[in-house]
Amino acid sequence: MDTDVLRDLRGPSAAAGGVFWQTERQLMVFDADAAAQANTDNYADLTLPDRLLDLLLRRPSTPVSWKRVRSAWRAQLRTLSGEEGLAALDARMDSVLRARTGPLLNLPWLAHEVSFRSLLPIVLDGLSPADSAKITEDAIAKLARLMGEAEEDPPWWRSWRPLSVQVKAGLVVRRALRRRVRDAGAAQDLTQPIADLLADLGMDRAVDAVTAVLTAIAGPPGAAAACVMYELVTRPDWADRLAAEFAATDTAELYRSGTRSAPVTHRFVKEVLRRWTSPTMLTRSVRTPLRVAGHDLEVGQHFVLSPAMVHQDARYWRDPEEFDPDRWLPGAPHGPAGGQHYVPFGWAPTACVGAGLGLCQLVLLCRLLCTTYRIDLPGEAAPTMAIGPVPVPVGFDGRVSVRGGAGVS
Repeated sequence: MDTDVLRDLRGPSAAAGGVFWQTERQLMVFDADAAAQANTDNYADLTLPDRLLDLLLRRPSTPVSWKRVRSAWRAQLRTLSGEEGLAALDARMDSVLRARTGPLLNLPWLAHEVSFRSLLPIVLDGLSPADSAKITEDAIAKLARLMGEAEEDPPWWRSWRPLSVQVKAGLVVRRALRRRVRDAGAAQDLTQPIADLLADLGMDRAVDAVTAVLTAIAGPPGAAAACVMYELVTRPDWADRLAAEFAATDTAELYRSGTRSAPVTHRFVKEVLRRWTSPTMLTRSVRTPLRVAGHDLEVGQHFVLSPAMVHQDARYWRDPEEFDPDRWLPGAPHGPAGGQHYVPFGWAPTACVGAGLGLCQLVLLCRLLCTTYRIDLPGEAAPTMAIGPVPVPVGFDGRVSVRGGAGVS
């Protein structure tokens, strides 16, 4: 799918007020206000499903609200997003980029590697090299499917492999949770709050919660990083503006203040997330009877939300197909019409809990690519953007080098 798909969908969605039936069981909800209301109503009382053991024994589990889990994660993220946490995140990204200098690389895959490897210790720290490899292999398998690079019809002797990889990764998470229970407080990551709730969650729900975060950091963050790389390489004027800002910004202050100390870069990152939103669409199962913009939905049906469509809708944005970070300046006439019209991290109450950390990671990546490293494309390269489950720059191979030539093999 390419950018024309979004244009094609805008026709019927605009004619139907942004809400229309794609099939008799699937409602497309592309209007920003209707999408926000549908998500709020659908998840107004979100309780985690019963534990597997209780399902087998036909008994109810101890109810656990998903809001309780999210609250625990938010509290932990306040620590992980502090000065020391951002410095460590920056150092991990630096290490991956330095290890990849020299050869011609597929830059979208490099972006995913930089993002995932730097975020993994925030979700699940203290892994052995062998366990880290199992988690990474599972992430790569899921990412290949997301980017459309997995085999569509593998032979039977390879069809079991994705499940095998997933099971091995789940066992790693299970062992990590048990270690956290035995040695409470030893690790500062997003797995620790789940271990603290293990008695109420049960092991299977706890594993699912940690695995969900591991899956989340294997997709959209890397896609956003790839789009940041793409815009920096194809818009050297903006790369120069960001480099000038970082030259005048103390790195320690960047760790202390996050995006506030780099407002130009913050605007640049926000515009990347608007123009190239990941994921492009979200399919939600109807949990309770809903009425969305005059359409009735029953349990078992689905509705589809699209932050990408909202971000490209001319009803809310002037010149939406133009890449212009300065639209985020206060009072800019072509900026957003309202908060519900900019949702790169989804809609409440299920919006990404790590949104703030995600923005900081992308700002720090911009700093590395504008001050420490440079990306050079072959002379014949003409990268473009393809839109699928996530936006992916295609024809985007290049070399990473250390600025000034130091350390390049």
